Amino acid sequence: MAPKHGLNTLQPPEDTHKRAKTSSTPASRSATPAEATGKVPFVVHYPNVSSKKKLSKKDQELVDHAEEQLSPFIAKGRAKDGELDQYYTVTPTPEWEAMKKYNNFIIQGEVYKNNHFVYVRSDETPSQKDLDEENLKLFWVARILQVRAQNAQHVYALVAWMYWADELPPPKVRAPDQMTAAGGKRTYHGKHELIASNYMEVLDVLSFAGKADVLQWEEEDDNIQSKLYWRQTYCRETQELSKIREHCVCKGHFNPEVSMFICDNPTCKIWLHKACLIDDILKKTYEKLAANDPEINGTAKPNGKPRVKSKPYEGKFSARIKDVEDSAPMIIIKDLRPGKESKEWEEEIFCPKCDTVLS
Repeated sequence: MAPKHGLNTLQPPEDTHKRAKTSSTPASRSATPAEATGKVPFVVHYPNVSSKKKLSKKDQELVDHAEEQLSPFIAKGRAKDGELDQYYTVTPTPEWEAMKKYNNFIIQGEVYKNNHFVYVRSDETPSQKDLDEENLKLFWVARILQVRAQNAQHVYALVAWMYWADELPPPKVRAPDQMTAAGGKRTYHGKHELIASNYMEVLDVLSFAGKADVLQWEEEDDNIQSKLYWRQTYCRETQELSKIREHCVCKGHFNPEVSMFICDNPTCKIWLHKACLIDDILKKTYEKLAANDPEINGTAKPNGKPRVKSKPYEGKFSARIKDVEDSAPMIIIKDLRPGKESKEWEEEIFCPKCDTVLS
């Protein structure tokens, strides 16, 4: 990306009017490898514009120059309207405000505009790496909010970061669907899923590796194919993910890379996890065939009360779902109890919510 290609056709925005004022302090993505020109000289701050306390001279200056950023990300199930809107100030402020705003810029013949998603080279991206399906996660992803320039060789973009699920920090309280204690990735996050945030940073546009095709998935269907998508936001202030649609009797969520079953009852239409269906069927099988068997029921606690197991069927019954196209799914159950004749049998699958046979 040669600098001379930077701003051949910079176009000023139709409206250069500042919005309101505002912001606090982000955990920066890091110093982005912009190019040989050196470290990006601008830093984004988030001053508390509603503070009633007397501020230091430095903090007051940040408040005085704060601008409001209305987030382009509005997620379904968000806690409140404008949750990601915030006030921010870029320093050094005189240099930032002196630069002219532009609607777009060109790098090697490709036009970039405000609100475009872009791939950004990180410190871990080998310089020779090109974008392809296998190495997408070597790049960061961001959304352009604003472009400013000193000249054709010094072009900067204010961006909002997108996060790969693997990059999410762990929540304050561990979530039941959290993949590991050290990270915030959940079981429902797909391979191509990004999480939108209101963490902002100013980047040299020469760190961009290309435009990213990212769509918002509102979970109306499961046909999102392999495109990058986002459905959830991560709020800088609350450090929390926005809520997404609940499914199944477990009140869990949908990972579009893992098949779910849907109840055909028009008054139910619940989406069901395969594991939850199997768990429900095995619990019912255990209750019917083994719950009253003293040799099977396990040991008692020291106080004499029976142990309560979340999966009392473990080691006694197993099951798998046979799902053949154009046929109703069936469950194949295997009896594993010692002393019993080992056998398998097939049953219809009933919706655990409304008891309708799945077809």
